[in-house]
Amino acid sequence: MILKALIDLIARFGKSLTEAGWHPGAVRIATTLAVLVCVALFTWGLYWLVRVVLSKIVRAIAAKYKNRLGDILINRRVIHRASYLIICIVFHSVIPGIFEEFPGWIVPLQKLLAIGILWFALRIVVGILWCIVDYQVGRQQNKQRSFKGLVQFATIAVYFLGAIILLSILLNKSPLVFIGGLGAASAVLMLIFKDSILGLVAGVQLSYNDIVRIGDWITMSKFNADGTVVDITLTTVKVQNFDLTITTIPAYNLISDSVVNWRSMSDAKHRRIQRAINIDITGIRFCEPAFLAHLAQEEALAAFMKPYMTLAESGTAAPATVAGTPPAADAVRLPHGGLTNVYLFRKYIDFYLRRHPNIENAPGYTLMVRQLAMEDYGLPLQIYCFTRTSEWVTYEAIQSDVFDHLLAMAPVFGLAVFERTAQPDTRIDEAGLPTIDAPKGVTL
Repeated sequence: MILKALIDLIARFGKSLTEAGWHPGAVRIATTLAVLVCVALFTWGLYWLVRVVLSKIVRAIAAKYKNRLGDILINRRVIHRASYLIICIVFHSVIPGIFEEFPGWIVPLQKLLAIGILWFALRIVVGILWCIVDYQVGRQQNKQRSFKGLVQFATIAVYFLGAIILLSILLNKSPLVFIGGLGAASAVLMLIFKDSILGLVAGVQLSYNDIVRIGDWITMSKFNADGTVVDITLTTVKVQNFDLTITTIPAYNLISDSVVNWRSMSDAKHRRIQRAINIDITGIRFCEPAFLAHLAQEEALAAFMKPYMTLAESGTAAPATVAGTPPAADAVRLPHGGLTNVYLFRKYIDFYLRRHPNIENAPGYTLMVRQLAMEDYGLPLQIYCFTRTSEWVTYEAIQSDVFDHLLAMAPVFGLAVFERTAQPDTRIDEAGLPTIDAPKGVTL
């Protein structure tokens, strides 16, 4: 109302100048410029008023509900663009009054301002969408989930819709005309936006099925990716490898190809140890009484050896029976109860692991020591257990400590860890045949 009254006042003043004998053309130009200056000053003041008022309102609401949304809206310049939008709307509404004396300028200027209104409206919508991403990243409970891919696709859709409206403004046609014509161009659009469409589908599946989150440790050998997910966009997933390099993986490949996600291991706070010690088979022996007594005298092995000393003193080993057949009348007599040093070492490893403070012994976490098939590198004794942490550095330290101890304990049981060397085998007699030391009490 104030602006309209001001424009009417300038118009009456110009009419008075014309009646007073001033040149009509000069008066018309002067009054038009005066109205334009007044409108510019009014809209400039309105811009600052709206900007300040909206900023205060947004900050007050954000402070009341204790969130960062107000600061995010200001940082994304949504408030500034809203102020520009109001300026364009005001100018668009007063153009006919300003250029009343120049009707040929009204339509082009209104189209120009309509384009400005469309541009700032699109920028406000896109800014709000990216404010959602910023707000989601700032929330602790949603840090691992990324909506960036969906927002990127929504941004493309908003600008695409804006382009249709822009054409309708320039050509004075309904937007439905252009939307209807998209059917014929759908094949071309599918080809142009193939990666975006595949990325959108993959992004929805990644989010809905919770396959990958920001912060997950993933391994994908096809792309030599082994590290932490740092970003998920519309078409790509960015992985920072442990050597600090960056691998960019197409989002669709995370759906179509195999990817290993270590998140469940990290969430469980446990990590598996699965490693073998290769025992030199030439050192495997039945245990003599003196050897067993020596082990039992060791303070660290006293508790472990107690049940095996009893078994050795009995001098018998339970026979293997087939289901449905009665046991043999006499037990099989084996030297010292059939105890071998590799058997004792295997049992000692189990004994040691079940008492280790950093190895999990609870139900649900497998703990075992087993023999694998013999190979060229000796007899593998595999350790299969879980540590009570999934933190990488701590896990490696625990694993190293365990194997340091076991490698040092192998000679205590009369065993040697297999090591391939370039030296010739010295276990050959004068006839050129391998020498085999028969254990005492056993006839070969």
